Amino acid sequence: MRIRLTPGAASLLAMTALAGVARAQTAPLVIPSAGALAIKRIVVSATRTRQSGFDVPVSIATITGREVSEANAEENLSESLDRAPGIDVQNQQNYATGVRITSRGFGAQTAFGTRNVKILIDGVPATQPDGTGDSEVIDLGDVSRIEVLSGPFSVLYGNAAGGVIQVFSKDGPAQPTVSGGILAGSYGSWRTTASYGGTSKFGSDGSFNYMMNASDFYAGGYRDHSAARRQQFYGKYRVQVNADTSYTLLIDALNEPDSLDPGGLTAAQYHDNPRLAGNGADQFDARKTLRHVQFGLIYRHNFNQNNSIRLLVYDVDHSVLQYLPFSGNFGASGGGVVDLERKSGGIGGRFTHRDEIAGIPITAIAGVDFGYEDQHRKGYVNNNGSIGGLRRNEQDIARNIAEYAQIDANLTSRIIFDAGVRHSQEYFSVQDLYVTPKLTNDTGSVSYGHTSLVAGVTYHLTPKTNLFADYGEGFETPTLDQLAYLPNGQAGFNSALVPTTSENYEAGIKSLLGDRAYVKIAAFHIHTSNQIVVSSSNNGRTAYANEGQTARNGVDASVDWFLPHHFEIYGSYTLLKAFFEHSAIAGKALPGVPQQRIYTEIDWHDPATGFYALLNGQWQSRMYVDNQNSAYAAGYFTTGIAGGFRQTIGKFGFDEFLRVNNILNRTYIGAVVIAANAGEYYEPAPGRNFIIGATAKYRF
Repeated sequence: MRIRLTPGAASLLAMTALAGVARAQTAPLVIPSAGALAIKRIVVSATRTRQSGFDVPVSIATITGREVSEANAEENLSESLDRAPGIDVQNQQNYATGVRITSRGFGAQTAFGTRNVKILIDGVPATQPDGTGDSEVIDLGDVSRIEVLSGPFSVLYGNAAGGVIQVFSKDGPAQPTVSGGILAGSYGSWRTTASYGGTSKFGSDGSFNYMMNASDFYAGGYRDHSAARRQQFYGKYRVQVNADTSYTLLIDALNEPDSLDPGGLTAAQYHDNPRLAGNGADQFDARKTLRHVQFGLIYRHNFNQNNSIRLLVYDVDHSVLQYLPFSGNFGASGGGVVDLERKSGGIGGRFTHRDEIAGIPITAIAGVDFGYEDQHRKGYVNNNGSIGGLRRNEQDIARNIAEYAQIDANLTSRIIFDAGVRHSQEYFSVQDLYVTPKLTNDTGSVSYGHTSLVAGVTYHLTPKTNLFADYGEGFETPTLDQLAYLPNGQAGFNSALVPTTSENYEAGIKSLLGDRAYVKIAAFHIHTSNQIVVSSSNNGRTAYANEGQTARNGVDASVDWFLPHHFEIYGSYTLLKAFFEHSAIAGKALPGVPQQRIYTEIDWHDPATGFYALLNGQWQSRMYVDNQNSAYAAGYFTTGIAGGFRQTIGKFGFDEFLRVNNILNRTYIGAVVIAANAGEYYEPAPGRNFIIGATAKYRF
């Protein structure tokens, strides 16, 4: 395999190498071991118990709340997830379709939203039973940390778990605190925020902790016909009855009154003017209106120090009205306007037991999850931006139930063993309520079942170096959207689609070098069967089919260097060679997946003065846009800079900041539309752009 690096990529690697030389030339630093603190960061995504990410046999990245919020708009996951190796976030600059998130190639075939990557917010699923995820419902205003789990252990989260993203919000502070912020940016964008949180006494032995955050965001849009408005609220309320029992209520609400959809461009349109809207976007006023409200209630109870339970119930109301860039007034079309009302939710419970068997400490978990999704989907003719005649009317249902068990055992002082099993049963049905003499009844149903196994081992080579290896079997069903159209793009239940199954192998090393550099490297091989791919994409309507097998071979790596004078240098590298095999397109690269990505950031903080600054850079290789690899989006290098000043004056705290993205003003493709009709593959990213803002808080 021949690997080529552009000058931009080489400069990123050189910056990282020079940082290593600088580190080697400095005198020994006596600090509370920042590197050691980094490896002790607690994660829960891998084994559902609180463990150090250093000890679990998985590839897992933790993004801190500071890294999420520092001089950021806090509006888009691409601002933070670019740091995580193995993860690719394509910011489509299109709030009508959102960002596309892939994990080692899983999710690359997504037309909109997130598929094959499980998303949870404070432990409550933001991914529906069919595998449909909505990253836009995540409120980034008060994030404590984000955990990104790649590799085999993600299969323990069930259907569509090619990777797992867990977002954890901040708890309320000890003292009641109110804060607010405002920012403005390029293309007429602005955002206002307000939050309030605190802790008070509850009963004789308990406490009441609360945190609420609200925001109002507007983006004028880099491209024509791409403006958007987003209003969001997130609340977390926890009653700690006593040391053993707690109840947590979570409320998540999102309102998008109008997100305009600029669509994709052809290569000629992109080179002529990357700020253009795509064909039909203006004529048919392509746009989306979204409403989302989710409630979650979590109950935790410790029977004693060795036995505990966690129960979850959640409920979601979600509605979308989407105007596509065509009329939909033809043949067996399902229309050019999608009217979707979805009711979903679920329950879950797990029991955790800690014990010692033959002198071996173990933690065992057994649980069950149930999820449901009922959606009423209608399609209408798009009369140049207004609703016309009915063309589709159906009731879609998805159900899943899964049982799982996990065990974590410290076999010796040097060996930690983790294993798990999950059995999933999935059911999908469509009831066609729009049947005419010229249209057949497209009612249908399918069900799928699968048992997934996963196992991993960590070996403590030294107190500061761990080796690990793991294996898992994945299972990804089609989503209701993927079942919605026949492979030729016509309306009809796509019952021929079958789930994708995968075998995941991974091995790696995690090491702390001299208490200042934390290095993680993982090599992986993934083999999938019955890969679900885009068969056609026509003016916003995407159809799917199974296409043989794929192989994915690669390496994820990251390094954190903690230097004198409060400097920190972070770098990550992803190599992913993903290609089809044993099919008509064997040897072709999986579209939507760049083969290489590099991210580097230099961060400086001065606690004495409150000043901070950072410089980041990102390089990405070319990315194919269809299964035949007939066209591609060119690779690119981009860099940004940010800085700010924090002050504390009595009970007040202030933070003023400025960020400039793409300071070299590069023109590049930020996202692609896989297998788009008429070559409309390309969604350009903005040129040089900025945000400037300030926040203030007051502790009562």
